[in-house]
Amino acid sequence: MTERGPGTGGVPRALSSFVGRKDLLAELRRRIGTAPLITLTGVGGGGKTRLALELAAQVQRAYDDGVRVVELAPARGGDPELLAQVVLSAVGVPDQATTTPLETLVEYLAPRRMLLVLDNCEHLVEPVGHLVREVLGAAPGVRVLTTSRARLRVPGEVLVMVPPLDVPAEDAPLDLAHESVALLVDRAAASVPGWRITEDNWPHVVRVLRRVAGIPLAVEQAVVRMRSMPVELLADRLDDVMRVLTVNDTTAVPHHRTMRALIGWSHDQCTPAERLLWARLSVFEGGFSLPAAEAVCSGDGLDATGVADALAGLLDKSIALPSADRSRYHLLEPLRQHGAARLRASGDVAGVRERHREHFRREASRLAASFTGRNEALLLDAVDRDMANHRVVLADLIGDPATAHAGLQMSVDLARTRWYTYAGRLPEERLWLGRALAAVPPAADPLRASAIALDAWIALCLGVERSQVARRVDEATALARAVGVPLPAVTFVRGAFAVLALGSVAGADLLRQAHAEFGDLGPDFAVDEHLAHIMLTVSLVLLSPRERAEPAAEEFFASCERLGAPWGLSWAHWCRGVVETRWGDPERALEVLREGLRVQRAIRDKWGPLWTIEGLGWAHAKAGQAQAAARMLGLAHGLHRVTGVRVDGLVPFAAHSARAVRRARAVLGDDAYGRAYSSRAESVENALAAVLDADDEDEVPTSPRPAGLTPAEWNVARLVGDGLSNPEVASRLVISPATVHTHLTRIYRKLDIANRHQLITLLAGKSD
Repeated sequence: MTERGPGTGGVPRALSSFVGRKDLLAELRRRIGTAPLITLTGVGGGGKTRLALELAAQVQRAYDDGVRVVELAPARGGDPELLAQVVLSAVGVPDQATTTPLETLVEYLAPRRMLLVLDNCEHLVEPVGHLVREVLGAAPGVRVLTTSRARLRVPGEVLVMVPPLDVPAEDAPLDLAHESVALLVDRAAASVPGWRITEDNWPHVVRVLRRVAGIPLAVEQAVVRMRSMPVELLADRLDDVMRVLTVNDTTAVPHHRTMRALIGWSHDQCTPAERLLWARLSVFEGGFSLPAAEAVCSGDGLDATGVADALAGLLDKSIALPSADRSRYHLLEPLRQHGAARLRASGDVAGVRERHREHFRREASRLAASFTGRNEALLLDAVDRDMANHRVVLADLIGDPATAHAGLQMSVDLARTRWYTYAGRLPEERLWLGRALAAVPPAADPLRASAIALDAWIALCLGVERSQVARRVDEATALARAVGVPLPAVTFVRGAFAVLALGSVAGADLLRQAHAEFGDLGPDFAVDEHLAHIMLTVSLVLLSPRERAEPAAEEFFASCERLGAPWGLSWAHWCRGVVETRWGDPERALEVLREGLRVQRAIRDKWGPLWTIEGLGWAHAKAGQAQAAARMLGLAHGLHRVTGVRVDGLVPFAAHSARAVRRARAVLGDDAYGRAYSSRAESVENALAAVLDADDEDEVPTSPRPAGLTPAEWNVARLVGDGLSNPEVASRLVISPATVHTHLTRIYRKLDIANRHQLITLLAGKSD
């Protein structure tokens, strides 16, 4: 069993030990160094995925760029473009606006040394095969490991059969060295406390293992039965199951027949409610929560109050598996497929899928309308966890003319959550909006106009050619006029285009109007109102004189403090930092911008750091720190290349950057500037580390810093030790009181103290 964090593509954390396969692992370690593609194949439940993950964990240090694991079940529909998006997301490939997802993936992987693990390929053999051919043709340092019941038929593919675990002979003496025995003992230690193999029960253990043919999933299912019956009775029951199977199933492949029989037996052991739930849970992609299961799976024989009990039964039988905190659940792929077959046989597929669609359509609408500020991270995490389900529902809605308009609404709702921006998936946002708009007949529809405006905004962020964005803005504007009512999304994009693409401060008036129009729509549009406020303030600090810019930045900072929204607060720091850079103290600007960057790293923002690192370049240049300025500008401009978010093409932004470049070049000269500017980062995360961690190392406290405290925490601690209050510390460091409180909470924990008085006493003692 493994657990994978949302949005990650690295090797998942194993929740159970890996048993056996030593010889096969050794052989795979040898072959993976030379074979560009290895496909692990074999019976469902035979341990292909677990073997692939164990191999990946063992060899990951051999790859400079690491290992990325991609679960392909969420791309089950066979859509090649969506397949590439799923791989892009798991691999962590930055966005590109001007290439297809596959081209982006190939370009990103071409210079890298990486192991790419593609799990569960059998339902996508043709598109996966095409993707792998393109990757391997361009990326000589990439190795691909796949799990599939069918070969991909890619040149150079090495097919490796994953056999069942070895089992003892019928009359073999007691021997714990057999792989199947070791697995049974390991799982029984966790599931059946106190049970052990003895000379007396050994013959029955052998019978059990031979009946389940050493198939790992079947062994684990057998252990579940040992919770409620002695191993001798289990062996007898398995004998009965296999006798019936021999009569009723003429499948040519014995191991497939055995696995089907054992899953079928597990199904027979379930209560009617558990069987019903098992079948209905198969519609979920990438897992589910209990509330989602209750909404989708209840009805027609299973009421909502009974779902939790039925799920508990499936968990007890190891049919459903929980996450570590039990907030999410999933079915292993062979068990999900069995459930899907049962659902098809029941004739209930349409009804369950309709409830699944309706639940996630409503959920997207709820998430878009639920922003209050302090819940921002929770909302984004909720989108992230269920993005696989959202993708399936979007595809279903857009693909049916009768529901295409609902698909357009859902694509707009998900865009409004800003998850795509946070996750660095802006091209995927354009993909869904484009497909939904193409599926809905043109009409003077407020939703269509708003969707086109959203598409234009994303295109602007991604640096799409200005004339193309202008045409999109004009199209949205014309539709808004035809509708005849205020459409704040259209007002917003008109203002943003004027400011960012034309450098016109007049766009600020449109952004102010959009802010008011979103506010008039009520709390359901609080997230849109907040975004309009961000862009209004950004436009003023970039283009307005000080008497307009500085009050706007302070008012926005106070607004973000009240909201408690971390993303907005990071932008408030940026706006304050730009004001300090333009008219105040550039040294203070540096600290303000770094604090905003720390917030952006904490919330995993993949868009804002491009603005902030560039802003640091401006501040360093204004402060006369030419070397650091060139380094920041180089990092930022490198991120423009690898992320596709062309901030450097935005007119007011480019003007400030050009001034910073001129200042730094004047001090360093072209050659020294070029050397400093050559700093590069391959990802937003690498750039954040290069800026923040290097800054932290360069800061030297005036007295010895307690072990474990970061420089930022030490700055807060020293000021508290000097007797300053939280608001006074915030003012001195140009950060928010909430940030001071967060730092103090961490300081207390790290220093093993409970309160402010103990901190002051501790610091006073250190200075004696």
